[in-house]
Amino acid sequence: MIRIILVILAIAILLAVSPLLIGEVGYVLISFNHTTLEGSIVAFCAAFLVIALGLYVTYKLIRYVWSLYSNTRHRFFARSEERKQAAIEQGIWSLINSDSEQLELALENNSVADNWHDVRYALLAKAALQKSEINKAITLLEKISAENQLKAAKLWLATGDCSTVTGDLKALAEAKKATGLELKMYAEVLVQQQKWTALEQFMPRLLSKQALTDTQWSSLFTAYFMAQPHSQLIDKYQQLSKSLKVKAHMAYLSVMAKVGRLNEIELTLLKMLKKSEQHNDLAKVLNVSAPGDALKLQASLQDTLKKEPDNQDLLLSLACLANAHGEYELAARVFDKALNPENSKDYLAQAQLSYCKSAQPQKALDLYL
Repeated sequence: MIRIILVILAIAILLAVSPLLIGEVGYVLISFNHTTLEGSIVAFCAAFLVIALGLYVTYKLIRYVWSLYSNTRHRFFARSEERKQAAIEQGIWSLINSDSEQLELALENNSVADNWHDVRYALLAKAALQKSEINKAITLLEKISAENQLKAAKLWLATGDCSTVTGDLKALAEAKKATGLELKMYAEVLVQQQKWTALEQFMPRLLSKQALTDTQWSSLFTAYFMAQPHSQLIDKYQQLSKSLKVKAHMAYLSVMAKVGRLNEIELTLLKMLKKSEQHNDLAKVLNVSAPGDALKLQASLQDTLKKEPDNQDLLLSLACLANAHGEYELAARVFDKALNPENSKDYLAQAQLSYCKSAQPQKALDLYL
């Protein structure tokens, strides 16, 4: 801008001086309709310079005032954006630390940027679920935009009302390019809605896509077997493919033990006893056992313990099995030897049962302390 003004200024000076150099005063005549302007070149140049200078000063003044407004406006909105960003960050950190109270404090009374609105509702719904406020969580989830509803599918599942996302999840899960997460979420929906026939048909796809971890398979099959009539447990297990049986094996044995059908899985448990790498699994199965009959297994456990008297897994297995047989004094003696700080929490219920039934309430009480 300054360069242009300097060029115009130089031209104006040249026009003003040139008549003087040739000895002429120089006049300018401008006529427009009935208006006539007449004057010397010097006068016109002087007027032009004054006008140019006035315009320049006006331009600089307007620019200065605009910059003041822009900076003030920018600082105002910048502070507003900083507060919004701080609120969402505090909410996320509160979620990481499982602090639902602080999460609600950070987000309920603070706004967030437009692109974080759905995340805000999801975080508040998460906090509500942590406090068992199901209706509040559902209300918040319903505010999430339609395109982001599936991203909150896990929260919908936690509310017990997944009807909002069931149809979309089914469509995604049945698509050829379904992701492992989409498949897993739909499997959880089927479990929650107890659609066991649909789940049976869906299991091969879950397996082929490797959508679940071993722990997730165990949870799925535990829910599946627990929902079946006791008389059909064996048939349901046998109907599974060989690959699915591998995933279902521990869950099946645990449920059979839990419903007191030890005698029907005793041969399988005896095979586990013969393999040292399966001793821990054996203890886990017997840990959830209801009263049942597996006398041959108990005799084999006692024989094996004569050779391996310090085998923790086998000691715990024997103690739990003794409880299942009603031999509480034997179970208590074994627990005295087998319990330690590492396993006492996992076998708390079985140990307390043996101590209470063998008239040792103080030992049962000590396990709480």
